[in-house]
Amino acid sequence: MYYIWLVFAAVCFAYYAVCASYAGVGSSFIFIWLIAGVFFTAVFGVRFAAVKGFITLPLWAVRAFWCVMALGTALFVFLEICVISQMNADTDEECDYIIVLGCQIRGSRVTKSLRKRLDKALEYCLKHPDTVVIVSGGKGNGEDISEAEAMYNYLADRGVDKERIIMEAQSYDTEQNMRYSVRFIEDKSAKVGIVTSNFHVFRAKRLAAAKGLKNIYGIAAASDPVLTVNYMVREAIGIVKDFVMGNFMYR
Repeated sequence: MYYIWLVFAAVCFAYYAVCASYAGVGSSFIFIWLIAGVFFTAVFGVRFAAVKGFITLPLWAVRAFWCVMALGTALFVFLEICVISQMNADTDEECDYIIVLGCQIRGSRVTKSLRKRLDKALEYCLKHPDTVVIVSGGKGNGEDISEAEAMYNYLADRGVDKERIIMEAQSYDTEQNMRYSVRFIEDKSAKVGIVTSNFHVFRAKRLAAAKGLKNIYGIAAASDPVLTVNYMVREAIGIVKDFVMGNFMYR
């Protein structure tokens, strides 16, 4: 039975190899699969040594390990249920605003992930010509312009009236996306759509609510099918981080 840990390790190493070959070794967060693979390999090694009689594990250590594993698994499953619950979010509601969340660009070029968000926003804009569009994202490493400017250009080049688009170019993470974007929304009871990748909708909505918005609608864009599992695991960790930092508390 203890060989199951070796199976877990093999799956983690294999998924890392797939992600690295698909998106590059520097792709966001894929290192976690290497760490998980090493962890499961270590657990297998300890368990193997104990079964073969090479070492003796104190009972308290075994119980503590299984307690931590059980609690961690339960928390992880709960968080993933939360993430999945919003992955198909969409709306035809006539929103007063939509906030389009940025993600990494290369130079001034929109990446595949950001293009999916922008195409979803464009689809909504064409159906709802009176909605104000807030594009949110600052300028990070490897970026020649802000993400907001890249998004502005993308939407404007495809027919969205420039007068409808507001650029928020200060933010560097989702909490800041919300914090700075809501400054452009005077009426916190206005209907606001959040356009982002499907795995990201749950956390984005909770952060938006913490900034005082009352009527929030998720608008989920598709994510890369190969990297979706990686993004979902990263999102669970992001939720924990924001909870610990108090970012879900109304301020």
